Amino acid sequence: MKVIVSGEYNKDLKIQLSHGTWNVSFFTIFENQNVINVDFPRDPTLYRLSINYDSENYYLENILYVSNPNLDNLKFHFFKECNRVFCRIESEVVIELNKEVVLNPLPKDLKELKNTMENFQEKGEVN
Repeated sequence: MKVIVSGEYNKDLKIQLSHGTWNVSFFTIFENQNVINVDFPRDPTLYRLSINYDSENYYLENILYVSNPNLDNLKFHFFKECNRVFCRIESEVVIELNKEVVLNPLPKDLKELKNTMENFQEKGEVN
């Protein structure tokens, strides 16, 4: 699989594909500002695409590869508009992925939990 990532992103960006229900296999295809070459199983299967843009913006989608996913060329282009993060996704094999998506902000209660954990790690206690 060939992966191209462009646009506005930082070192926290992580893109993964995973598959399985009980025995989940994770395939990281982009992390630490580098594309990671992965040899996927050649069988058709359902994958879950997860994009973790930073600690507060993410995107999840189930995608079906009806043929060998190693033959795909994926492109991700990130940009920001009106305080929102967008990603234009292109795939040569999975036509349903050819779209522009808005990355979801972390829900408010999870943001509060994240802030509490960060404060705990910094101070060694919860306020």
